[in-house]
Amino acid sequence: MDNSEQRAVFFDCWDTVISFREKIRTWNTEPLKKHCRNRDRIDFSKVEAFSDAFFEAYFKSGSPYEITACQFLNLIVQNFDLELDCALTDCVHEILFYLLPEPMEGLQDFLDLLEGNGIPYAILSNTIYDEDDTAEIVHKLLPKANFRFLLGSSSIGVKKPNPLFFKTGMKRMGVLPENSLYIGDSFMADVVGANRAEMNGAIWLNWRRREKEQFRSYAESEYDSLRMTECHSYREVIERFASGELFR
Repeated sequence: MDNSEQRAVFFDCWDTVISFREKIRTWNTEPLKKHCRNRDRIDFSKVEAFSDAFFEAYFKSGSPYEITACQFLNLIVQNFDLELDCALTDCVHEILFYLLPEPMEGLQDFLDLLEGNGIPYAILSNTIYDEDDTAEIVHKLLPKANFRFLLGSSSIGVKKPNPLFFKTGMKRMGVLPENSLYIGDSFMADVVGANRAEMNGAIWLNWRRREKEQFRSYAESEYDSLRMTECHSYREVIERFASGELFR
C-alpha cells in the first residue's frame, strides 16, 4: 500500500498500554538510596520531599519540553551530596524495577484486530525514563504485541501535548496525520495534543470515567472542535472500530 494511504494507530503507554502501579511510593528515589555509600549521613525523608515537590511543580508547569531521569537524579545527587557506588545511569535503569505494571485489559484483542487489518501501531509516550527500559517492560507483559517502536519524550526533549512530539512519531512511522489515530487516557496530553498535531482523531480511553467538562477551561478555544471518541474500555474501542467510527 502507498504510504500516503497507510493508516496507523499510536498509543500512550502508561495507563493505556500498561497500568501504572507502584511497588513503593518512593520509587523514583529508591535506586539512589540503594546505591548511596554515605546514606548514614543523608536524610532520605528530605530527598523524598524534594522529589515530590519537584515533580508537582514540573507537571503543573505545563512545559512542552521533557527532562530525563538522569537529569533528575543528578539534581538530587548534586543538592544532597550523595556518593554512589555505581554510575548514575545504573540508577536510572533501576527506577522502573520499583513499579508493578500489568497489561491493560482487552488491549491484546484490539492489537490482534489491527494486525488482521494490516494497520501498524506504535507507542508515543511522555516519560522521563529510558525508552528502551520501558519498551522492555511492554514486551515482557505483551509478548504477542508487534509495536513498531516506542518513542519516549525523554529521547527527543519534547512531550505531549506539544504537536512536535506526535509529528515526530508519525514521521518515524511514515504516515500522514490524516491517516493517524491516537489512543490515550489523558484528555489534555492525548486528546488535545493529537488534535493540535492535526491527527485524524483521538480516542480518549476514559476508564477512570472522568467528566469531560472539567477540562474545558484548559483548552477553551479548541474544546468544542476536538476530534475525539470517548471509550471506557478496549471492548468499546473494538466496537467503535468495527462500526467504522474511529477513522473519520
